[in-house]
This record gives sequence, C-alpha cells and structure tokens, in this order.
Amino acid sequence: MDFILKNEPGQLPYLYLPGFGEDKVRAVITTRRGGVSRGCYSSLNLGYHTGDDPDAVTANRRLVTDALNIEEDRLITLNQVHSDRVVVLEREEDLLLKKGSSGDCLITHLSNVAISILCADCQAIYLYDPYNRVIAVAHAGWRGAAARIAARCVQEMSRIYGSKAADCYAALSPAAGPCCYEVGEDVYQAIKDAFPETFRDLLEEKGNGKWFFNISQSNCLILQDAGVLRENISISSFCTICRQDLFFSYRGSHGETGRMAAILIQ
Repeated sequence: MDFILKNEPGQLPYLYLPGFGEDKVRAVITTRRGGVSRGCYSSLNLGYHTGDDPDAVTANRRLVTDALNIEEDRLITLNQVHSDRVVVLEREEDLLLKKGSSGDCLITHLSNVAISILCADCQAIYLYDPYNRVIAVAHAGWRGAAARIAARCVQEMSRIYGSKAADCYAALSPAAGPCCYEVGEDVYQAIKDAFPETFRDLLEEKGNGKWFFNISQSNCLILQDAGVLRENISISSFCTICRQDLFFSYRGSHGETGRMAAILIQ
C-alpha cells in the first residue's frame, strides 16, 4: 500500500496511508502546498530552523493541526540531530517536558497524541504495535540508516512496552528515491560498513566516484532484520526530488527549502 494524496477543494492537502495499522492510527505526511510561507519556503514550511519567518511557520503548523483535528499542544516534534537517539513519552507531563528534545525517534503509548518528525528528502519511519498500543516515528537519512535507527526504535518499543517486532506495522514515507539520491565516497563507505552483506543492492554506481543510494530498501532491510515482517511494511513510491511540485527537497533546492511533517496519530 502506498501513500495517497488527499486534495479536496478548500482543504489542506496531505498524504495518508490507508489501512495502516488496520486504521487504528493515522499515518500522514504534509506536502509543500497550502501554507503561507514565501520564496524558497513556499508554502507549507513546518520547520522553525530553516530561516523562514517564524510567524509563518506557526501559522502553517496551525493549518496542519486544524486539518488533522489535532490539539496544538499534543503535536510533538524533536530537535533532529541525525542520530540514533530515542525520546520516549511515557507520561502526560512528557508532552511538555520533552517537546523539542534532541533526538531522531519518538515513541509513546499515550492516547490522543500526534508524534512527528520533519523531513525534506530524509525518510520518516512509522511504527505501530496494535497489541500494546504503542506508536513511534523515526527520522532516517543515510546517517540514520547507517546507525540503524529503525532497529533501535523497534528494540526500545520491545524493552519499554513489551512490543514484539512480528506484531508491528511499519511504513516508510516519501523520500529521495534511488533515481536521484546521489552520494559520494563518504556515504558509500558508511553504507558498506553498515550493510557489509547487502550494500551492493543498496548502491548503484553512477561513475566518477558517485552512487545512487536506495534509502527505502535500506530501512526496509533494517526493519526486517529487527523482526518486522515484510508483509507488514509499506513503502512509498514517491521521490521527493522528482516531485518538488509536491514536496520540499533539500537536495533539489541546494539546501534552501522548507520541511514537511510526517505525523503518526493515536
């Protein structure tokens, strides 16, 4: 199953994954459309750290919470640092205390909560354990893949809440596709070290010391190695670099761009 664009007249467009977790949770990702930001941030930029007008970002976030019927103070984001650090929301107080914490994965069992990571070519990983009612989102570019953050997320769900990987549903968001995700020697070596047996399947040689990297396949392999069943993993076919009409792309815009939000709602 792939993400579907919901684009109804007079409403904020976004993508959602139908049937994810048997529809007991909502997995969505925003587009770049429908906001108030201007210039290279046009128009639904949700990242305060991008250099955009903070008032525009605040207005954009309000558009998203209104469209998804989320309370603003229950939409939780992180200060993402391209790490494997996991932040767990175990108590209601954590919604305030840990909002904006440094890390790249959020996990919670709390109800009426929307956990989110921001992205613009990097991939969002959504996880849901229907038996323990645990949700998680993680941020994975090539550094996150090399650090195997998806596996770390599954391990923490198991350690804290007793989740079993084979029971979990996972989804991989739109991201830079293998058609466009060009990397150099440093990334090649990092992926080779992280995936010594399968790296050749993840990197297509372009020549002149460049390769195309398949981030989706990398994260899918990590999830399977962690015990998530392949039939429970949904992978988006959207490439954020190809579809800059729909998505922000850090690489496609040479670093001057906004951010989408991948949101998992319970």
